[in-house]
Amino acid sequence: MKKIVTLFLLFSTSLLFAAELKISVIDQDLNFALEGAKISFSGTKEGEPAFTDEEGKAIISLPDSISSGTLHVTYPGYKDELVTFSSESENLIISMSLAEIVEGEELVVRRFSPEKTEEKTGVSTVITKEEMHTTANIGLVEDCMASVRTLPGVSFSGAWGTEPSVRGGEPREMACLLDGMYTIYPWHWGGGVSIFNPSFVDSIKLSNGIFSAKYGRASSGLLEVTTLKPDFEHVHVNFNLSTTCADAFLQLPFGKDVGGMILGSHLSYLEPFVWAAKKAGVSSLDMIERAPYIRDLFMKTNFTPSPEFDVSFVAFFGSDGLEIDQTESEDGLKTRSIMNYDIYQGLAGLNVKYLASDSVLLHGLLSYNVMYEDMLLKMSESGKIGYTDEFVSKYGSIYPGVTKGASYSLNNLQSENVEKIKNHLLSGRFESEIEISERQHICTGFEETFSTAETTEKSNGWTDIEVGGSRLFKNVNFLSENKGNCILDNAAFVTWNWGNENDLIQSEVGLRGEFITLWNNSQDYRLNIIPDICPRFSITLTPWRDIGEFEKISITTGAGLFVSLPREAMLFSKNMGLKDFDLHANRALMAVLGADAQLAGGWKLKLETYYKHYLSRIYTYEVLDASSNYQNVSLRSDSNGKGKVFGIESMIERKVGKRWDGYLSYSFIWAKMKNPANIKADEYAQAMYGSPLDEWYYPSYHRFHTLNLVSNWHFGKGWTFTLKGTLATGVPKSEESDVSCYASKMEDGTIIQRYSRSYVYSDTLRTCISFPIDIRLAYQWKTNNEKTSWEFYFAVQDINLGGRNKEQSFNRYTGKMSDVKETADFGIGMPVPSLGLKVKF
Repeated sequence: MKKIVTLFLLFSTSLLFAAELKISVIDQDLNFALEGAKISFSGTKEGEPAFTDEEGKAIISLPDSISSGTLHVTYPGYKDELVTFSSESENLIISMSLAEIVEGEELVVRRFSPEKTEEKTGVSTVITKEEMHTTANIGLVEDCMASVRTLPGVSFSGAWGTEPSVRGGEPREMACLLDGMYTIYPWHWGGGVSIFNPSFVDSIKLSNGIFSAKYGRASSGLLEVTTLKPDFEHVHVNFNLSTTCADAFLQLPFGKDVGGMILGSHLSYLEPFVWAAKKAGVSSLDMIERAPYIRDLFMKTNFTPSPEFDVSFVAFFGSDGLEIDQTESEDGLKTRSIMNYDIYQGLAGLNVKYLASDSVLLHGLLSYNVMYEDMLLKMSESGKIGYTDEFVSKYGSIYPGVTKGASYSLNNLQSENVEKIKNHLLSGRFESEIEISERQHICTGFEETFSTAETTEKSNGWTDIEVGGSRLFKNVNFLSENKGNCILDNAAFVTWNWGNENDLIQSEVGLRGEFITLWNNSQDYRLNIIPDICPRFSITLTPWRDIGEFEKISITTGAGLFVSLPREAMLFSKNMGLKDFDLHANRALMAVLGADAQLAGGWKLKLETYYKHYLSRIYTYEVLDASSNYQNVSLRSDSNGKGKVFGIESMIERKVGKRWDGYLSYSFIWAKMKNPANIKADEYAQAMYGSPLDEWYYPSYHRFHTLNLVSNWHFGKGWTFTLKGTLATGVPKSEESDVSCYASKMEDGTIIQRYSRSYVYSDTLRTCISFPIDIRLAYQWKTNNEKTSWEFYFAVQDINLGGRNKEQSFNRYTGKMSDVKETADFGIGMPVPSLGLKVKF
């Protein structure tokens, strides 16, 4: 029986109106490209045959007399294939299988077992470079995460919030890999955008289901980014220019059987815009001392010293930051706020694959990631403040000096927050994949990740402490320094895969062991995390194929245990009192049930439901108590955190269409957590990230509903209009009281007038609905005998139809609303137009 598998069709807007077929030919079992496959029309002498290139790709022009028919595909040593097509099926992926008997001269086929990047219900979703093209290449900063955020299971995180929550988990419970290498912090601008530039990304796989036991360090999801492979024979230049950023990428060949290299850079240039705006009198930008910037460099080299040996080397360097200096004077009070922030990060990795025999593949990976962060936030307050009528009326009879017209002085009160991080991550993995039979594969391996960190968390500021029914206005200090915390994660795994695309049943069963140790030699401190054994399994049943309009219908179920260690583990120290083998990592037990249906015409339907139960969660909180006169903050951690998540997801998509393609995704997520810290009556405590203690709560990032629409309308040759919209319900909002005054006393007896409002966690209050829309109008054309492609686009990002949440800060001395922001904010707060020009040759 001929095994013809037509997989998914790519978004390729440059070819949608040409009378041609774009074809890829691959080996069915191992998924590698077949170079030199002959493709011709069956049953007719019209049209010239085509041959696939080194990437297994070919383009066939359709004669005017042919709108449908059959393609005849041949390749030495493989079974001939007959594939039907129509004018609607412009992109075909054809799988070929080895012939049972090969006559004539000996044929040696050397091949690699593929990286299993295919999409699978209950496990993962894959988006290709072509599918991301319209949604990632938009805005002030073009970013592949703009596409990832539209996938089911991903909660909306704001137009400038790239760190998403996946299936109700904390954003940093998701691990991000670049070409298989673990990353520390793959974000720019505090999570505003990612380092994943669409110019060098080939595909992204989001595994939010029961992903393979080969991977760890993730209890919520796994994001695998695969970069482009350089052309071994031809020079290519890509140049992209947008409103505030520029990219340049060069591909250099070393030879058809030798290898190639990609070199590229990405940089922002907001400085001229900020300078021009200041010269034009835009006073709101006077505070910017150093414009937000991004500076990235990328390199990838591939070598194939022999057909069964493949070596690749990837390197990335990125930096970003900004500086703000804002001064405000009002009612005698002068406030100056300074923020200075820089991050530098580097990543390098060596990836080696060796096909030792027809049935054994060896794979080794060694990578190094480094990140330096330096953040400083300073505030000074000085001046003479008059008591308000409200304050005098309330406290004039209690404090003799509080009278109408009286005032007090603040003598340059200083507040400072410092965060410095030096983080190094060295990871290595080795695995061997053994083909037992055509349907059975076993993979065994081990993985070692070693990280070391030097962290400084320092805060020094003025605040009110309630002691014995009265408030004291005190300078509170917090200092946490860890010089050389080291974490070693030892892991070993084994997986067994059965079945392939055409079988009734496909399954994967795996087991992963994790043993994590933390130590600090300078403190003579060692902490062993309780080891974990993580079983995982998934089964896909495909009982229906080629039934009417349905090409196939599959049902998937699975369950697994997933483990991760939060970044705050870098802050663990000896004085926190953590005991050996008394702490668990984050452990989430998840079960998934899903179904998908592939229909004719490129349509696909997917529905999944899941339940996730946290067996343990690490949380960190700050405590003030009487032992330090409520002045010095101590840090505590525990792993008895609880959590439970339930969700339903669906997706309707059309991979390709002559006039339209796109998808609609929906996610319902119910997630509640609890931090049972058991705070004592004489303690004042708060969680490090503001979460409630000792009660069940919806996490701050939680949204019940997120609906995404991506629509690409091809209304003329070369023209594409893209509409990307999100409708998301609000995140939890604290119940706020009115701003009211109270009296606080300094150590010298001065009565300080203070204003505040209380914030109490609410299970029912939510921010308003978010309804951002991005639009993009693009035109593509080719010149130089179609060797050079051009694209020009105009876009508008973040047209918010759902309204903005108005949350003004207020002056804590006078009660008046203030424009001085208490925290850094990377959001623009208004629709952002952008232009882009892309050239490829």
